Amino acid sequence: MERILVISSELINIDKVRIFLKDVYEEFPLNMRSFNQVFLGISEAVNNAVLHGNNQDPQKNVIIKLNLNGNEMHVEIEDEGDGFCESILFDPTLPASIKCENGRGIFIMQHLADQVYFKENGRKVYIIFTIPQ
Repeated sequence: MERILVISSELINIDKVRIFLKDVYEEFPLNMRSFNQVFLGISEAVNNAVLHGNNQDPQKNVIIKLNLNGNEMHVEIEDEGDGFCESILFDPTLPASIKCENGRGIFIMQHLADQVYFKENGRKVYIIFTIPQ
């Protein structure tokens, strides 16, 4: 099963992502106890795509593809930006980074999901969640 949502690069559209995910949870029916964790992981990726990938350009889109395979949810978030270099990511838990206002989104995704990886120079993020029965 694949579901796709395309949104313009405006932060207000994160609510469309929440509704999209809620509809998937209700349709299949998935364990709602995992909803907040999954939504937070996906919303961090979408926020990064809107803010950093597409620079909040409403003419650019973010594409969210969601596949369910048993109790595994595979999510792909793609933006129209130039991408980024993974090697420049820093650890936001280090003392020198604690006061930084940015840089926690990927860290949060990695701690909420089972797997997070990037392709196409960071223009696509893949997130895998195991949904408990």
